[in-house]
Amino acid sequence: MAVTSRHLSSGLSPAPFRRRAGLPGRLAAVAALAAGLVAASFQVSASPQSVGQVSLLIGDAWVTRADGTREPLRRGAAIQVGDRIQTAANGHVHVRFVDNGAVSVRPESVLEVQSYRYEAQQPQSNEVRLKLEQGTGRSISGAATEADKNRFRLNTPIAAIGVRGTDFIVQADPTGVRATVSDGAIVVGALGGACTAASLGPCGGDEARLLTAEMGRLMVEVRPGEQMARIVPAAGATLASAAYSAEERVTARAAAESAARTAGMLAAEPAVGALTRGNDRNAADLVTISKANLPDLNRPADLNAQLVWGRWSISPQVDDKLSAPYAVASNQRQITVADESFGLFRSDSADAPGRVLPESLRSSVDLRLTRASATFEPTGGRTEAATVEGGSLSLDFARRTFATALALSSATAGKAEFRMAGDVRADGTFAVRDDSQRIAGAVSLDGKEAGYLFERGVTGGIFKGRTLWGR
Repeated sequence: MAVTSRHLSSGLSPAPFRRRAGLPGRLAAVAALAAGLVAASFQVSASPQSVGQVSLLIGDAWVTRADGTREPLRRGAAIQVGDRIQTAANGHVHVRFVDNGAVSVRPESVLEVQSYRYEAQQPQSNEVRLKLEQGTGRSISGAATEADKNRFRLNTPIAAIGVRGTDFIVQADPTGVRATVSDGAIVVGALGGACTAASLGPCGGDEARLLTAEMGRLMVEVRPGEQMARIVPAAGATLASAAYSAEERVTARAAAESAARTAGMLAAEPAVGALTRGNDRNAADLVTISKANLPDLNRPADLNAQLVWGRWSISPQVDDKLSAPYAVASNQRQITVADESFGLFRSDSADAPGRVLPESLRSSVDLRLTRASATFEPTGGRTEAATVEGGSLSLDFARRTFATALALSSATAGKAEFRMAGDVRADGTFAVRDDSQRIAGAVSLDGKEAGYLFERGVTGGIFKGRTLWGR
């Protein structure tokens, strides 16, 4: 099923289940789902084989039973463990389960009820396992997972979703899996390794990502071949159609920029494992700083490059020639990492789909510093221009590690060195911090370019800046 901004906008919008005023959180979502769909006297069949009932049916839909028999769905039909619910292009199905949980199966979708066990007096035996094979679905948690959220799992062909008491929407198609949250929180991990479809609850590790409703217009995404979930701006945030007014387009662009900034700042934070390991000082101290091979590193971006720094402000900051306006930097590029002022945007590549470093990239390379912009912020003083006098960056793609060093100077602070080393994530981004330094950056998908933001605390202030590197 082809993915378009319009499709994602409608497919991931919570509009069909609008909340009732005065009802908080998940209760509001459940009430909204039930409104007009399930009468107050509705009761799920007491049959031990029945775990739910079709509460709404629009258009055409079918159920394939565990024994292989296939029949058209009807309102009031019992749903059993092992059932595969399939909707046509005009089909839309709601199912209410024995614990008052609910799912919505949108058009051209297939959802399987793999297990559904609810014992009110024995919550430790509860188990809810669903699989969205394709299309779009919405899930609202019921009583089965209230006592223990680890008793729920929704699998897709390439990703697993666990909940924290949640109302969420997920979409699965050949281009990947995307999920948004209307209430509560979800944890999304790419299937593979320790994250298996047979498990219950959320997957752990650095590869999984937490998304909460409070994080705004963001979604979690996993693309085919990726080993890590990623938080990105919600699809459909930009209203490009001329059918919208100029004011609506400006508002939508501002929302998209805000979402990109938030996603980039989240990606720039070290994962739990990276925080534990911290800066690899042994590797960082071995880096020999090369003198800058260009007389002026602080120069305008090459807009044909794979990596471009974009700024959130309209005008450039003090002595910043490196960044481009957000609208320019984000054109046909995706956000990687960001801070409160800048974001590093990366283009996708036809020979490395999914924005994940290809397995064929196994060499070790040294990149040269091509551009840099830096400032020094004295404690209690005014920001002043700083200079990057040289630097080195080594990437080991076989081990997925990096090591870098910069020579810095300013009129007030004098000379200083920045040295950091650590792991490169599966999606080509990295983020490490220690007690006085911080780095967050990304590698291009072919391994030929890199860029990072840095902070180096010294006596009397802090150096901040951005770099770009190439072969």
